[in-house]
Order: sequence, then C-alpha cells, then structure tokens
Amino acid sequence: MKSVKNMLLFSLLLTVSQLCFAQKQAFDVVNYVIPSAWDKTEMANGIQLSTKNDGKGNYATAIMLRSVASTAPANENFTNSWEKLVKGTVSVSGEPTLQAPATEKGWNIISGQAGYTDGANKGRVTLITATGNGKMTNVVIMTNTDKYQNQILGFIKSLDLNETATEKPAPENTASSTNYTTVAGSKNVYSITVPPTWSLNEGGNNVTVEKNTSTGKRIIEFMSMIKSSGNLEKDMEHVFFDVFDGWSLYNSPNNLLFEKGDHEQGLTSQGLPYYMLSNSISKNGGGNGEVIKGTVLLIQAGTNLAVINSADKILGSETDMALNFLLFSLKINGIAGKNVDYKKQLIGTWGSSSGLYGNSLSTATSYTTEGKYYVLTQSAYTVGYDYYNDLIKSKQFKGEGAFTLKGNVLERKFSSGAVTRYFIRFYSKKYGNNQWQSLMSLYDCNYDKNKIEAVLPFHKF
Repeated sequence: MKSVKNMLLFSLLLTVSQLCFAQKQAFDVVNYVIPSAWDKTEMANGIQLSTKNDGKGNYATAIMLRSVASTAPANENFTNSWEKLVKGTVSVSGEPTLQAPATEKGWNIISGQAGYTDGANKGRVTLITATGNGKMTNVVIMTNTDKYQNQILGFIKSLDLNETATEKPAPENTASSTNYTTVAGSKNVYSITVPPTWSLNEGGNNVTVEKNTSTGKRIIEFMSMIKSSGNLEKDMEHVFFDVFDGWSLYNSPNNLLFEKGDHEQGLTSQGLPYYMLSNSISKNGGGNGEVIKGTVLLIQAGTNLAVINSADKILGSETDMALNFLLFSLKINGIAGKNVDYKKQLIGTWGSSSGLYGNSLSTATSYTTEGKYYVLTQSAYTVGYDYYNDLIKSKQFKGEGAFTLKGNVLERKFSSGAVTRYFIRFYSKKYGNNQWQSLMSLYDCNYDKNKIEAVLPFHKF
C-alpha cells in the first residue's frame, strides 16, 4: 500500500487545467472527471463515485460533499471533518499524515491520509477539505487496494474548484433525528454472502438481493448509511416510516409502531448491535389497501447506522429466511469487529420446540465448559422441560461429542469421528410489549446452495 499512501501530492490540484483534457463534470463548487468504468450515485448530501464489483472484495470510492456555509479557519474545518467523516465512519490507524496546505482561487486546501481497517484487509482513506468564500467542501477517498491507484490519481488531478460557489439546496432529509453521513455508498459498505436461491443486484443506487417467487419478486435493500443517535430504538422510531414513506400501520395509528411490531435484537457476526422491527403496513393504513409485512434492520456501525429493508406478504416466509441467513454472515466494511464470547453464551442446555403444545420439546443439547456436548431426543410431543432436566441430571444421553468455537462457527465432533460445522448466533425476540425471549440458532456451514433453510430457534432452559 506504500504507493497508495504516497500518491496524494496535492500540488497536482494547482496544475489541473494543464493536465486534464477529459470531459469534466460539475458538482456544486467542484469540477471533476469520473474515472473510466466507475459508477456514479446520487446521495442526499453529495455524490459518490465507485468502482464496480471485481468479485474479489477490492474497491475504491470517492465521495464529494455539497458545500456548506462556514466561517471557521481551514485547519479547524479539516479537523472537524476528519472527526466526523473519517473517524466516525471507519477505524483509522492513527492521526492523518498531512500534505502541505495549498490555495486555489480563494480556497484554502488541507488534505491528509491515514490507514483504516477493512475486515482482514487494510486500506487508505484520504480527506480533502477546501475552505473559502464563506463555505467549506469535502472530498473523501477510500480504497483497500493499490489496484486503482492510477484511476484515483487521475481523479485527484482532475479536481478543480470554482472561484465562486453556486449554492444548491440539499435534498430534504425526512428522518427528523438523523443526518445522512458520507459513508461509502451501499455498494461498498456491505460484505454480503448471498442467501441460497437469491441473487445479488448492484445495478441501482443501492445494493439489493432479490428472488422471484410465485407471488412476485422479493427484495432486500441495503441502503446508504446514516448518522446514528446512539440509540437503536430511537433511531427506528424515525427511520421506519422514512423507509416506508407513504405507508401506515395497518388499522392502527403510527404511534403504535413498537406495540404492534415483531422485534428482534442481537449482535451481527462482527459483534455489532442490531435491531430489526417488522410491522403490517398498508398504503392508506385502513382495511381496503394492500397489506404487506414491512421490515427494517438497523445495525450500529460506530456513530453510523446501516439501514436494510424488505417487504413481503403477511404470511410470507422467503424474506424472513433470507434475513435470518444474512445475519449469520453480513459484515460492514471498514468497521473493526468486536470480540464476542460465544462459548460463555452457549454453555447450558438448549431445546427446540415442536408439536402442538407450548412446552413441548423435540430435542435438547447440553454444552459444558469442558467442551463436551450431549444430545437428548424424544419424539413424544407432550414431553416437556422437566423430563429433559431429569435426563440431564441422570446423564441419560443418546449422543455425545466434543465442540469448539472459532469466531461465530461452532464445530461439533461426534464420538464416531464425524464433524459438523455451523454458523451460530444469539439474539432476542418479542412481539409488541411482551417480554424478550433469548434464543440461539444454527445454520450449516456446508449449506445447500440451491435451497434456503428456515432457522430453527433454540430456547435455553
């Protein structure tokens, strides 16, 4: 990455008109040339230029923000922008390495770079802040590879600031308690393992995973990130009907958003808190319009929120299965993962419900601190918790083996020598104002790519 680190020589901005002959485009106070084959995406407060998916996880993106009024000095604007736009978005390795300040057409320009983490890889983030004419504007560039260094350098060389700024009003943000932030657009924010039988679509402004069913297409949309208040429930209160604009709760006032909803909360595979809420909604809120199940999933990513949404038939299950699958593997690029003590949560006895009775169990598995597990099975639907507790106390098991945990992967080795590996996650669910129920679910790591499975929840007892 050394070549990427040293590529930003901001003096190139001063000679841009002599070096760049390609057709320039204008955005707010900045003129630029989009690199060949890059995508352009409109954002609420700017535009994003980004590389196409190369299938290897490599990416580069440049975000140009709409100018805002500012009377602060250039160094203060850069420092504040670094805190908000860079450190509030990715985990940086240290303070930025600054280039020598420059001036152009009345603008004072400060730029700096730093390394950031992107899962197992490392990247570089560059911030360019221009202050002048009573305004401030920012350009953020991120890449996790030197593959695109020539294209990035060409983009930087193309940048040209207007002498006077023509102020354009930013699109209204209807989420009253949140502000859009300059995270890399959805095409570079998410690391997605596509659910079996679904397909990835990166053709629109936001990434989606889609599936055609007998009752129509199902879509899960991965939206650009927004600023977080720090409270997922508070954010959900404003974001839900910002996402489903023009919809209302079915036969209920919208202030019953939480009382009428299905709730789920837990940690992603990176250890990031998430909150998912589903509700029955219709276009007019009454009994005559189309009724769907609307779902919004919020993931806390530092000071920002990842926003994912979907819609399905009220009794549909395809989208639920896909969302459950995604929560085993979905990651946010540029966000350092947090350690989760999966073993501590796993130790104990877990059972899966079955049959017509609320306290019926079909299987139970006991995990011990020594790394052993014991399986109990019972086909009678009327067998309840007490029966299994008695079997556990008397160690009357029908199967046993050893287990290990590597991140969110549970590996179980049977006494016969056979090995199985499962993605594991712990979460809580409730309906309306009922109490939260703590659950655990598994998904076979060696899953069938041509079939999506329903997630079986296990209750601890």
